[in-house]
Amino acid sequence: MIKHLLILCLAVPAWSRPLNTGFVRGRVTDQENQPLIGANVAVENTLLGSSTDEQGRYFIAGVKPGSLQLRVSYMGYETRLTSTMTLDSGDTLNQDIRLEAAPVLMNPVVVTASKHPQALRSSHQSVSVIPERSLSGRQIHMLQESLIPLPGVHLNEKDISIRGSSGFSFYNIGSRVALMIDGIPVLTPDFGGINWESFPLLDVDHIEVVKGAGSALYGSSAMGGIVNIITRKPEPGDRFSFRAQAGIYDRPHYEEWKWTDRILHYERADLAYTRSAGPVGIRAALTRRVTTGYMENGQAEQWNASGKLNFHKNRLRLDCYAAWMQNREGGFIQWLSQNDPFRVPPGNREDEIHYQTLNLYGLAHWTLSSKWGIRFRISALRSIMGNQLTAYNPGAFKPGLSLGTEIQADWIPHKNHHAVMGAEIRRDLTGSQYFGNHEGLNLAVFLQNRWRISPGLEATLGMRWDTHRILGEKEDHQINPKSGLVAHLGENTSIRASIGSGFRAATVFERYIEADYAGFHIIPNPKLESETSWFADIGFHQRFGRRAFIEICLFESDYRNLIEPVIDFLGTIQFRNTTRARITGCEGSGEAWIGNLLRVYGAVTWILPRDVLLDQDLPYRPRLTVNSGTDLYIGPWRLQAELRYASRVRQVSINPLDPRVPLKLIAFRLERQWRDFIFQFSLNNAFNYHYTQVERRMGEIRNAAFTLIYSGRSDRQPNFSGQPRI
Repeated sequence: MIKHLLILCLAVPAWSRPLNTGFVRGRVTDQENQPLIGANVAVENTLLGSSTDEQGRYFIAGVKPGSLQLRVSYMGYETRLTSTMTLDSGDTLNQDIRLEAAPVLMNPVVVTASKHPQALRSSHQSVSVIPERSLSGRQIHMLQESLIPLPGVHLNEKDISIRGSSGFSFYNIGSRVALMIDGIPVLTPDFGGINWESFPLLDVDHIEVVKGAGSALYGSSAMGGIVNIITRKPEPGDRFSFRAQAGIYDRPHYEEWKWTDRILHYERADLAYTRSAGPVGIRAALTRRVTTGYMENGQAEQWNASGKLNFHKNRLRLDCYAAWMQNREGGFIQWLSQNDPFRVPPGNREDEIHYQTLNLYGLAHWTLSSKWGIRFRISALRSIMGNQLTAYNPGAFKPGLSLGTEIQADWIPHKNHHAVMGAEIRRDLTGSQYFGNHEGLNLAVFLQNRWRISPGLEATLGMRWDTHRILGEKEDHQINPKSGLVAHLGENTSIRASIGSGFRAATVFERYIEADYAGFHIIPNPKLESETSWFADIGFHQRFGRRAFIEICLFESDYRNLIEPVIDFLGTIQFRNTTRARITGCEGSGEAWIGNLLRVYGAVTWILPRDVLLDQDLPYRPRLTVNSGTDLYIGPWRLQAELRYASRVRQVSINPLDPRVPLKLIAFRLERQWRDFIFQFSLNNAFNYHYTQVERRMGEIRNAAFTLIYSGRSDRQPNFSGQPRI
């Protein structure tokens, strides 16, 4: 069947290739006339486009004669829209394009908010983009650390909250933020949780974060927002890269808290290889991470491996991706005592958590014409979780399996309209002695149209219908509409507004779990209903030339039937639809260069996260968060200082009488680039501030790390500081 499908796709019908067309070709370079490899070149208001090869060359066939513009984008560089050109039938238009490095990332091309490529300033929803240079520049140890500087985003340990949508749950159970890889959901089928360790760091090209409900396009679990990790494409030529990091933990500030004489440390090594020849490209990556942790039972040992195969011929592109992860780590639920916070109770010292995931997908993109395109994907996610007891009882957990397929059509009926429509089917299989064996089925259809009303005004209207069912239970039907408006008040100013709804279906774990652990007794609740929400926001973006911007956004979300763990005085926990909540807030962010030596940036978020029924704050949501920093460039050196602040949370779920403090962390980083190598040093939690984000779980103490990066692609690094290349 696969063989027949490939033959059908390669034998592109004649009607999809109009005879009266022309060609566009050229070269894309940077300001130093160096080729930009993998830059995207698209014919504006069509579905036609190409990527540049190792010499920076591109070629686009089947272009309709007449007036046209090219939109050229490359992460780290200014997106450029060329002036209007004229193409005659059967002719070839040669157009070389030079991009300038972007000191501030202003208007990159994004894909998540509307399920198709669009300029960021045309998005009706609030979207933040983390480029590759930010991932490496912050010297992160774990992927989720890259999200910390973003406005509206807060991390409680590994739990992510966008605009207060989530508080805290062990092991990220029931996430209200959808994690995706290349637009494909990868939440675990049994726990509905995010596993940040499920793929190598060197696979990440950039990250797009959509704030506000995304259920109108992506269904369940996107009601708080979306984190979409865009993986790297195989690159032309033959390239090898690696990243090695080693860190050491300090001792606790108070001598009486010292719990071991061992040197506590962490290390990770990431390797990647890519090669392309003609229409075929491959990419492979491997990761090894080991840590002792900074507290008892904080050890972890992790392996990752991934591979990507790309085939691009004429108007057909095929992508196949596989990522495998195995992680074994200690289990730390709560400390031994307030006077001994880095130890666990004696009965939990042998606790371990085991994870193993395998993520597979295949994507086919077929551009039928300048106005029609088809996208088809199949995906599979297999995950299994265990603990120290499963060695004696291997059947305690069965692998969770999620099988999905989606077909999407893009249609441009007119230069001012871009319609997206499609359908999705997903089947989930889960099993455990703790929550039984279950099968779930989800069917969905979606439709969205983006309308350019005038050169300065764009509107978006969309809707998705979902039906979700766990076999043996009643079906759950959800309709989630959304609409948005973007007004461009000149080249540097824009205002946007959006409104929409979202939902999250209860996970198998939340419905059926029955277990005893760490002194708690958890009982099932199969009658759980889906969480629902409405959100609205309005945002303002002001750009000051190429070197500064500010963005301000006001938002409000209304949640019904929020699922929260409820604990009674006997220590019995049950997940219940207990809460109606309203979260009102504002966020602001900005970035500016002062001369060519100093960069300053910051983000501030304030929320009022109220439980409407109980008239109190929702648990684990700080009202105020601040993230700010500065970079100083001196010759080939870069020095960075960064502040992270979160106000004291007013409400917790388990131990409300425990003292709580605000989060106040400062980090210093140093970097030097030499040819294809980057040398880095970081000092995290520089003043060894002790804090808890969750009751009786001490936060990470001071640590220092050295990182070495070999990129093998110095010709692609944007030179935006004005400093000479070394």
